[in-house]
Amino acid sequence: GKPKKSDHSAMYLDRDGKVQTVHFRMPEPKAAKGNGSLGEDAVVMPKTRPDVTRKGIEMIGDFRTDALHEALGRAPIEDDTLMALLVLAFAGQNVRVDSANGGGDDYYYGNRRIARHAAALFDAEGKLSFDMETLRVAVRSMLIEVLSCQENRTNSGIVARAAGDVIGADGFLPNMGTEEFLSCLSRSALEASCEGTSVLPRARVKDTRAALVEAFNEQTFVHPSAFFAPDRDALGAWLASNTVTEENEEPDGTNAEPVDRDDDSEGFREAAE
Repeated sequence: GKPKKSDHSAMYLDRDGKVQTVHFRMPEPKAAKGNGSLGEDAVVMPKTRPDVTRKGIEMIGDFRTDALHEALGRAPIEDDTLMALLVLAFAGQNVRVDSANGGGDDYYYGNRRIARHAAALFDAEGKLSFDMETLRVAVRSMLIEVLSCQENRTNSGIVARAAGDVIGADGFLPNMGTEEFLSCLSRSALEASCEGTSVLPRARVKDTRAALVEAFNEQTFVHPSAFFAPDRDALGAWLASNTVTEENEEPDGTNAEPVDRDDDSEGFREAAE
């Protein structure tokens, strides 16, 4: 057909040595991913092989992980650095934290709320650098984000109870001698709460409760079930289910590569020294 202005022309010699002209049309360029297109005069560059392929990157990840674990197990590490590394570990993108501080259905995978405590341990050059006061604040803040005793999916379980017990968190429990909480107690539990007070059980539960509320305006009442010390049987069951008893068995019961734990323990002691 008749050539268009956008078509191209080519010159060639025919069999008789005469110069001839032929018109041709290039195919429409494929649209680029995203907005816009390549355009008529765009040149498509061939893909270049990266310095390291995806498989190579994955191998490097394996090498790094093995080296990191070996160093964590055997390299000399100061106690303050160990604490800092634990803070960094919680900020990892492979760690999910159902935080009681988030509210609602919020949960975090190393997000800004969690990672900010780890970021405080780095200097302007991106090096891990901190003083003990900064480290203490970061560790306390991270523990606050992670540990929870709430009766929802943020519940850390028995480990949070044990943590509260060892740091004396009982002394920070609020006064539970309120109408809202006392209304959650059975008659027998409510009458048991009268012990140590001037209140005598009444015929009606609500009268006993009202008298206790008034009495506890002058003192702090904490129901025995609220104390942090975990039940010994429950703690024993948790320890039994989470203690490795076989050299080739992981805590979850899955088989793992044989590990000489005596050698590992000796290595940890040497690294600590």
